[in-house]
Amino acid sequence: MTRISQSKRRTGAGLLEFTLALLHLKKQPDRRRRRGAELIEFTLVLLPMLGLIFLLLDLGWAVFKRATLQSAVREGCRYAVSNQVQTALKDSSLKSYGVIDSVKWVVQQRAMGFLGSTPTDPGYAAIQVRFYDPNSSLTTALPLPANCASATAAPNSAGNLVEVSVESVQSAALTPVLNRNATPLVFTARSSDRMEGNPMTGVPRTFNGTCP
Repeated sequence: MTRISQSKRRTGAGLLEFTLALLHLKKQPDRRRRRGAELIEFTLVLLPMLGLIFLLLDLGWAVFKRATLQSAVREGCRYAVSNQVQTALKDSSLKSYGVIDSVKWVVQQRAMGFLGSTPTDPGYAAIQVRFYDPNSSLTTALPLPANCASATAAPNSAGNLVEVSVESVQSAALTPVLNRNATPLVFTARSSDRMEGNPMTGVPRTFNGTCP
């Protein structure tokens, strides 16, 4: 009886081990299928998440660039109303800067490289300085004298308005995920103020050069 009982126990243990082995073999394909499903789910979630991250980066970059340009023209306007001139700077013809080029230089320096660093850079041409008569048209800028012999009145006289602007500056996307040929954003920043009193030495010239 003892031998028969031990034999039955061994047979039962063997059946149990065989059953567990079968169950283990059945679970392996399930694990592989689960791993494949997890990979697909991760891919489906990753792509939209990356698109959202890149969109936020582009929006942040555009807002930063627009704010920088606005700050630059504001500083240029503050400089313009005081009729200061960068006499130490000269143009390609070795003429000393007048008011307009001095203001443009200030704006370019405050733009953190978005408008270049020299007068030959494309961003320099986007900087505009205009003067208006508050008692006349506020849509038509006053004419600028071309040289010392010009009979045109100085537009930067006290009481006139000065407008400093950066016009049609393009900003391409940092991460063009959806469309590499997407139309870039176009920025325009303006700032205006009233000219202060004329300096005791007289109204400085707007053009480059010196007058006798």
